[in-house]
Amino acid sequence: MKTQLPAKYYLSHFFELAEFIRSQCTHLLLAEQMQFLEKLTLLDEQSLCTLLRIYSRKPKIVALSSLNYEEIPNLHGAIFKLKQQGLVSHPSHDELDLLLEHLTKPTLLTLLANDELMTTQPDYKKSASKHSLIQLCKQYIDRNHSDLDALFSQFVVNSRSQYYEYFEFLHSGRLSQGDINHQNRFVMRDLGIAKVRGDVSDSLSRFKTLAEAQSHYQLNQLRMQLKQSQSETQYQTLAQALLAINCEDELAQSIKNKLLIRLYKQLKDHDLGFAFELLEHCEGSSEAQELAIRQRYKLGDKSWVEHKLENIIQNPLDDSILYFAEDFLQRKYNKQQRSRLTQMLIDTEHQIEVDDIYRGDVEQGVCEYYQQLGNTVFFTENNLWLSLFTLTFWQELFIETPYPPCNEFDLYPQVLLADCFYTAQHTQIEQKLANFTSNEALYKYVCKNAGQYYEIANGVFMWHSDILEPLKMLIKHSSLASLKAHLLQMTKTFKQLKDGYPDLMVLKEHKLTFEEVKAPGDKLRRNQLVSIDVLKQHGFEVNIVKVSWFNDPNRIYSVVDIETTGGVQGNNKITEIAVVQLQAGEVIKQWASLINPERSIPAFITKLTGINAAMVRDAPRFEEIADTLRALLKGSVFVAHNVNFDYGFIRKEYAALGQGFKMPKLCTVVESRKTFPKLKSYSLGNLATHFELNLTNHHRALADATATAELLIRIQQAQSNKAS
Repeated sequence: MKTQLPAKYYLSHFFELAEFIRSQCTHLLLAEQMQFLEKLTLLDEQSLCTLLRIYSRKPKIVALSSLNYEEIPNLHGAIFKLKQQGLVSHPSHDELDLLLEHLTKPTLLTLLANDELMTTQPDYKKSASKHSLIQLCKQYIDRNHSDLDALFSQFVVNSRSQYYEYFEFLHSGRLSQGDINHQNRFVMRDLGIAKVRGDVSDSLSRFKTLAEAQSHYQLNQLRMQLKQSQSETQYQTLAQALLAINCEDELAQSIKNKLLIRLYKQLKDHDLGFAFELLEHCEGSSEAQELAIRQRYKLGDKSWVEHKLENIIQNPLDDSILYFAEDFLQRKYNKQQRSRLTQMLIDTEHQIEVDDIYRGDVEQGVCEYYQQLGNTVFFTENNLWLSLFTLTFWQELFIETPYPPCNEFDLYPQVLLADCFYTAQHTQIEQKLANFTSNEALYKYVCKNAGQYYEIANGVFMWHSDILEPLKMLIKHSSLASLKAHLLQMTKTFKQLKDGYPDLMVLKEHKLTFEEVKAPGDKLRRNQLVSIDVLKQHGFEVNIVKVSWFNDPNRIYSVVDIETTGGVQGNNKITEIAVVQLQAGEVIKQWASLINPERSIPAFITKLTGINAAMVRDAPRFEEIADTLRALLKGSVFVAHNVNFDYGFIRKEYAALGQGFKMPKLCTVVESRKTFPKLKSYSLGNLATHFELNLTNHHRALADATATAELLIRIQQAQSNKAS
């Protein structure tokens, strides 16, 4: 059953926000902001509801006719009181152009037809576009005519006071540009849709001082203005305002750096000197350093670039800029024997051949390659290391921290946002790592935290039911010193090491390796270079797997067809499954089974398929044939006519059992369209008629699978003939 929100849900959300401001943020308010909050709380309920409804709208002009709510029985009375308090106003003559954008086409036509409002009578057609009518009104209408007052009285200006915007900012830490994003946080929580922290009982202020709050607020205002800016003049104005902001903390400086870099990119083609000045004000930004180097090299300032690169190598801000400087100096100035990237590729690269059916999922292809060799393989990427890191330091990140979550919506640890985890808590971090005297102790601790905090939203990694399996393999088969060294480095440079990790973790005869998979044409990204290099420094074996494709003539195709209780997944279930396997154009195996869907079968489905309740009553449930089906499909290509239908239902059934399901797919509808482009219909029935396929019992699984298998053979023959 869906959760229903009460009629005045937004009112309770306002009082929740107001209580947060009163209890936690009074030191972050100016006197006039506090007075504004008190003014809102003293409004009668109807007036407050009206104001909040206006604030929740995106448009700057709101029609009174759109504020038709049961909780506001006397709208005009509420508007009158709000006007008395100076909280709303009707549009003025100066705001006519803005109002016109919100009028309907009939209203615009009425204005144009009113001779009294026109200084001259324009020529227009009633069929003209709304945009054209607006332009005519802007050009010809008499803006000072008293008759416009009646029109203005039907609308109010959505001023959405900056004070109110500031309150929302103090709660969320970000501006929503006057839309309903902030309110949506509460709504999504109440509906049970959005994940929130369940371990935060009291809300806390996210800012320590008024100056800190103001600097963050100003930065966010400029961020929103930058989204709307389009001209050089606007960018110049924003840049000057940005340079004037003094950042009180590292997070604010990080935000400022990002904005300065964005403005640099907008201004470098217009005023390069000023653009360079923006980069120089990016404190502690390796990205700004790299941009300046690349641009100055392009301009021919090679002496400056060379000197800058050498200085960076001597004293780099981080590993990312170090690797860039080393590589750039080697490539452009030939001053290093070999770049870090080149050396890594030489040391770690090896090549394997993978069936080209995996072109759309190369990692899966490599995974199956290693599994066929008898290895244990996990898809890891970033989640492995992020989960190990978070579960090791959960208390320090979320509980015993000088920067606890400010409210239940703060999923991401504040110390990681500011990248100051080690700086703020180095004593606790060092002590915790020292307490792990064995791999078993570390794994036991990780298991304890995983059990205690399972599915609590954290913003760093994704929970899944078997999260401990890859962690167990990692901890058991790695050096404790290596694990501790990498965890320690993550606390120091989390922003650098939060992504870029290898795709796969492979265990071969008790030896653990990490594999970064690269399909033809793929290159190693900078963040991958950093993470891989740091792993190698800490003693982990990492390989770069270069994939080349081959076409396996002995590839097995599993042609699948299912029948269901209905065409949409929802609550519908499978009633029959059939598999026909092909190899080299020959049928090598057939399998079929009715399935008890454990729900009723609609009459129209029985009429279509011939499958009724009596037929499936004693049939196995999906869970009883799941292992048989998985074993049958293993190592083959999943083929079906409209493959996503059959694949989706089967994947859903495995998901209900807590199991994953992933295979390479091929759709005979898609292949038929490509191979036989001029046919009138690509339904299985029509294709069977056209190609004289064996389809004697349409809409039964084995019959449809058999016909689809024959169709696949025809497609492959045609493709082979065309290729030759």
